Formats: sequence, C-alpha cells, structure tokens
Amino acid sequence: MDVSGQAGQLRRGVADPPPAPMAGASGAAPVGAELIAPHYVARRWMLTSKSSRPFIHLLCLHGGAGAEVSHAGKTMALAGPAMVWLPAGSADHLEISAGATAELLQLRAGVWHRYLPPSAEPAYLALESAGGIMALPVEPDLATTMSRSIAAIAAEIASPARSGAASIMSAELTLCVLRFWRLFAGDGERDEEGSSAEILSRFRRLLEERYQQHLRVSDYAKLLGMTPDRLHALCSRELQRSPSELIQQRVVKEAAARLEAGTGAVKQIAFALGFKDTAYFNRFFRKHTGEAPGVWRRRVAARARTGRSRPTLNFADWP
Repeated sequence: MDVSGQAGQLRRGVADPPPAPMAGASGAAPVGAELIAPHYVARRWMLTSKSSRPFIHLLCLHGGAGAEVSHAGKTMALAGPAMVWLPAGSADHLEISAGATAELLQLRAGVWHRYLPPSAEPAYLALESAGGIMALPVEPDLATTMSRSIAAIAAEIASPARSGAASIMSAELTLCVLRFWRLFAGDGERDEEGSSAEILSRFRRLLEERYQQHLRVSDYAKLLGMTPDRLHALCSRELQRSPSELIQQRVVKEAAARLEAGTGAVKQIAFALGFKDTAYFNRFFRKHTGEAPGVWRRRVAARARTGRSRPTLNFADWP
C-alpha cells in the first residue's frame, strides 16, 4: 500500500498463508495489518494501486481522530470512534488526519475467509457481498477492543514462525469480523435473513465455494442462518427449483465443463468433484443429462469437429 508521511510511524504486517490452501490466485497474502500512530501530518493510502486494489479494508478509527475517503471525485468525512468497511474498489484514497490513531486490516477479497472457522461464514458472506462503504460509529471501548485484536494480528504476522501464530491470527480476525458484523446487522434488530435477493446471492456464493463437498441442504441452511424449509420455500418461489436441484445442477455443470475440456479421465474428474465411486458419478451424470460421461464427451467432440455448437444443459442462471 502506498503511504505518504514520515517513515517509521506505521507497524505493518502481511500474512503469509498458513499451510495450503491459503494462497490467493495471484499469490498475494490474504491478510495484512497496519497500526497507525499519531503523526504531525496527514497520511494518504492509494487504494487504487495495483497492490491495494484487490483488498477490502477495515479501519478502526479512535476517538478524536478524523479521516476522509475519496471516490470518483466525492469525499466522505469520518470521525472516530468508528469502524469503517471499505469493499475492494469502493474508494480511491483513504486519508488519515494529523494526530489520528487508527488500525487498518487488509483482506484480500474472495480469499480471506479461509482464515475463518465455519461458524463465521454467515458473517463473511454478508460482509463480502457488501456493495458500498459502511461507516459505523462505535463506543470507545469497542474501538479499543478492536485495536487490540488488530495489533495482535500484526504481531503474529510479524513473527509467523512462532508456535500457534496462524491459530491466534485466525481467532483475532474472527473476533474482528464478528464484532463488525454485529454492528452491520444491527445486533439482530434488522431482518436476520435479509431480502430474497440477498439470501440467494449468499447461497450462490456459498455453493460456489462448497459444491465439491456435497453438503446437504440443511448444511447450507445452517451456514445461511435459516431453516431448511425457509431455504426450500425461497428457492422454489424465486427460482422454480429446490435447493437440492441447484446443488446437483452446479455439480453437473462443472462435470460437463471438465468433460468438454477433454482433459483427464472420467475417474479423475469424478474424484476431483468429490465422488469416491466412479460408478455413482456415472449414474449421477446420466440422471441429469441422459447420457453417461464418456458418451457426453464423445458427442461434444464430434459436434466440435463438424463445427456445430456444443450441447447445453439449459440450467438457468441465478439472479
């Protein structure tokens, strides 16, 4: 992150991933932390720089501190104590006023959730899908508590070889996320399940991450913080398909894509998609497409040789 101001005023850390599969697609570390000490001049972060653009930023601003966020020529003034969530790409600059104390977490979008336990997934899904900047005033005690967690994360990042470093960082990050989610969700005062579109968006995101695990509808419902009956009713009403159908169709879609690519044996594809039994995978694929995987692959190849379009599964996309 590009920062102006005198050197030595910031303590920084960038997390190397714990054991695989923590690395992001570009290889960049998923989590970073900065402790911002008071300084006699304002400092500016360029959030559009190549290194910062893929990251969500969570700012903890202490009492008496000021900051500004700029985007598309417009400026939002911030006053502490406050917590500020900046989705990736939502701001061009972040400027911390002279004399301000703050902490800043950097979370690589689409990757940082791998540091969280399954119990925190509802919070991750809600926050990751947030489309705009959220600036929420907080009590001074909460700002102090959050600052301690971010400081602990920075300390563990700085000494990754210490015993339990990844576990401690994961625990502190989870606390930060859950505390902010509690503010964002209104501590249960708003509709905990949100609008139909929000739920379906969260379900789709969760399914994209978990379809190879063959989770049950009840597992997805639990992660979404709702009952299986409610999830079934919502999907049936809005998409004319049950959650079970959506889950199965996602697996079939991926299987068809891999078969059409022409790489890997059917047995390898079945294993990659979480099937332990190739015969069961064959029956599963035939049930949804009318053809065995090998037959499907040969037909696709034959159509490609004659210049005809490939067969479609006719699975309508989600909203």
